[in-house]
Amino acid sequence: MLLGDLHFDKLMHHDMDYLKEKYPNDIQQIENYSRITRDNLSSLMRVSKECAIEINAKFFLQIGDFVEGLCGSKELAAIQTNELINYVDQQEFNLPFVAIKGNHDITGIGAKEVYQEIVLPWQSKQLQQPVTSANNVYVHNNARFILFDCFNEKDSLPWLRNVIKEHKKDEQLFFCTHIPLIPYDARSNWIIYVHPGQEQYRDEILNLLARHKAIVLSGHLHKTSIVARNTPSGNVVQVGIGSVIPSLNAPVKHHLTGISAYTTELVNLEPDFSLPTLQARKDILEKEKPYIRHYEYADFCGYGTVNINEYNEVNLSIFANADKAAWAHINLTKLFNV
Repeated sequence: MLLGDLHFDKLMHHDMDYLKEKYPNDIQQIENYSRITRDNLSSLMRVSKECAIEINAKFFLQIGDFVEGLCGSKELAAIQTNELINYVDQQEFNLPFVAIKGNHDITGIGAKEVYQEIVLPWQSKQLQQPVTSANNVYVHNNARFILFDCFNEKDSLPWLRNVIKEHKKDEQLFFCTHIPLIPYDARSNWIIYVHPGQEQYRDEILNLLARHKAIVLSGHLHKTSIVARNTPSGNVVQVGIGSVIPSLNAPVKHHLTGISAYTTELVNLEPDFSLPTLQARKDILEKEKPYIRHYEYADFCGYGTVNINEYNEVNLSIFANADKAAWAHINLTKLFNV
């Protein structure tokens, strides 16, 4: 079972004076995520559980930003995180719940300490193995999941270079990162290793993952996408997903398909977003376009399932909102050859 950003939140988790002083532009977002948590999260969890039973899922993978953060004190951050953990336990999934690090999970006073003291021990129990870092590896049958800490740029790339050597040829490799590796919408600068001087690191990861035929699972943008990008070492396939459902009947918007849709015009999907970076975002898309081999995008949140069939093919099903019928089924393995 694949879940994107959740942003579990309640207004009581926040010191409002702290927000007004430090994050005044986030107050409306916090109010919205608190509403989504109250009104829609239970439906998502219920349908996800039903789906997990139906497909005989082996575990849940949540791709970061499981809480909203920005609480204002370590005590409030601990309350928010513990309430999320208790909420997951109350669902009685009876399956491991694997959650990678998102930026909101470590944002705000005390959030980083709470991540170390509460989240990592929780994940150690879920993975049934020692977890001392957000960089980790989880192996289930013939699938290897690299859980990548994209907020520790100094240590994460050297760590990746070492652990990817353990990948066996008969294993499917998944690279799990909160922030995407391949840009796919208006916020094309929201990718890892995007800053000037980091191009070589991004190229290294792309080629490294391509050699191992890795499928990237990402979140952060609260959108749905399936992209295949070529490198000198082959294709990298990336999935983008979000689970912050604005309403249970929210429409699917801006559905785009085909590499002809991958242009600098993607910035117009959010015409008011960060106008000072407009040209930089267009430049990123223009530079990326020659390498795109498959592109599909839609503006909605929901959940997904990932299955490796008897032919060792990876199939993704994506569900909009808390729907029981899939929005799309995609054979991800075939995208390595487009």
